[in-house]
Amino acid sequence: MSVHVTAVDDAAWAGPWRGMAVGHKVGLAVALVLTALLTPAWPGSLLVAGASLVLMLGPARIRPGLVAAVALPPLAFLVVGALPLAVEVGDGVRVTAGGGLRAAEMLAHGVAGTLAVLLLATTTPMVDVLGWLHRRGIPGPLLEIAELMYRLLFVLLSSALALQAAQAARLGGDAPLRRRFRSAVDGVGTVLLTSWRRATRLQAGLELRGYEESLPTLRPVGRAGGWGLGAGAALVVGIWLACWAVA
Repeated sequence: MSVHVTAVDDAAWAGPWRGMAVGHKVGLAVALVLTALLTPAWPGSLLVAGASLVLMLGPARIRPGLVAAVALPPLAFLVVGALPLAVEVGDGVRVTAGGGLRAAEMLAHGVAGTLAVLLLATTTPMVDVLGWLHRRGIPGPLLEIAELMYRLLFVLLSSALALQAAQAARLGGDAPLRRRFRSAVDGVGTVLLTSWRRATRLQAGLELRGYEESLPTLRPVGRAGGWGLGAGAALVVGIWLACWAVA
């Protein structure tokens, strides 16, 4: 499954939740993460995971393929982390009932929390999050460094992917291992030099524009949406009530 390096940010910029207040989306994501951690795996984590998926695929209109692509790496990491809890090493390696239960609970909590965080990531561009943090009193220089690093990360990934495609087209699949290794080393050096030159040009451009203290960004124009603070609070309260009813 192939996803462009800017696919998540593109979906956040183009999605219908872009105009929703950032604080509402942050509050909803944090509340869902805490609910996933503090409630029992059944039904709390299951309900949080289901609610996050429904919100991403429904009101937020995120493509199912994108959701699957961005969720697969952290979910694979969670599965690998849960495996040691399920097995017991003694005379041999075996799966125990208690260990399997602990692994399943840990996996459920992790999956639910991951999907709740992805709900924020796929609906809120990074520039909006950084602007919201700046208005909450986070020092401007720290946020500007984070914003520039985030931007340069995409530049670095794009350069690396373009270089990889060029090497694959030139070498094909029959090149000796030594030649492939040498090309990979040369490619790493080329990408690092390219990123350094672009960072230098960025610094020069900021100085020519009179940069001294801050990098102002335009705030998005808010618009009414189907989801807001009240709906998010009702969802979280409903999950807690369902857990209380089951308990």
